Amino acid sequence: MYLSAERVALVNHTIRTTFEQTCVAWQAIPHWDTGDPGQTNVSDNNSGVVKVESPFEPLTPSVAELMAPTPDALLDKVNAAVAKLAVKVDEYVFPILRQKAAAVEDVPNPGLPGPDIVNAFIAARIALETAGFRAPATLFGDVKAMQALYQLYGGYNPVKNPLLDAGNISDFHHITKVFDNVLLLPNVSAAAGRTEHAIMLGRRQRIAPGAASQASAGEEPVDLAVSIPPSFEIVGETGANLITLNVRIRCAVRPKTPGGLVVITGA
Repeated sequence: MYLSAERVALVNHTIRTTFEQTCVAWQAIPHWDTGDPGQTNVSDNNSGVVKVESPFEPLTPSVAELMAPTPDALLDKVNAAVAKLAVKVDEYVFPILRQKAAAVEDVPNPGLPGPDIVNAFIAARIALETAGFRAPATLFGDVKAMQALYQLYGGYNPVKNPLLDAGNISDFHHITKVFDNVLLLPNVSAAAGRTEHAIMLGRRQRIAPGAASQASAGEEPVDLAVSIPPSFEIVGETGANLITLNVRIRCAVRPKTPGGLVVITGA
């Protein structure tokens, strides 16, 4: 064993804290513990199963860093690895959500904040509320969505608040990498020049921004089944006094109710 019990607890606490601060999916989607670290599949609540994924990020601290009187050098490497793991989890979760969305709303000109965006947000809100998700929703968007929401009105007031209010949206998260590829939704024509810019996620509970990890997962249209929480494992020595650790999580995203998801598209 390369770490004392106290150092193990400190590293795992740092991993959990940093993951909560860097992973959008963890901040916005409730999760539950499967109770089985070896779980390979979970029910999707729709007579199907979802595979439990095991994203991880390796790091190679030295023996001296692991056993140093102060953990600063070790935690610096751990935090960098956790940030990369958070990106891997987001890139796993959100493409699945965009594929499972039951509705698509188009913004004719996303570059002009105003009626076009308001109309799309209101239409998306109606779709979510019709499916039973009437609590304030969450919006995940790319750079173009962010630019549209933060355009200045009158020279200094961003239009974000009235636009989000129209859509009954309580918080906005930036997830650019998820939208890097061309449009994947089968019910929208990529040839028409429309691309995805945002995903709206409905809620049945009032969940504070970034606090989904403390919310009940059973009431929401999407949740995360977690068999191993964000933590680390020791792989072993790799030579030259280096030890390989993996920062890892085992989880599955479960879009249980497609009606709770709406994709926003535009030019």
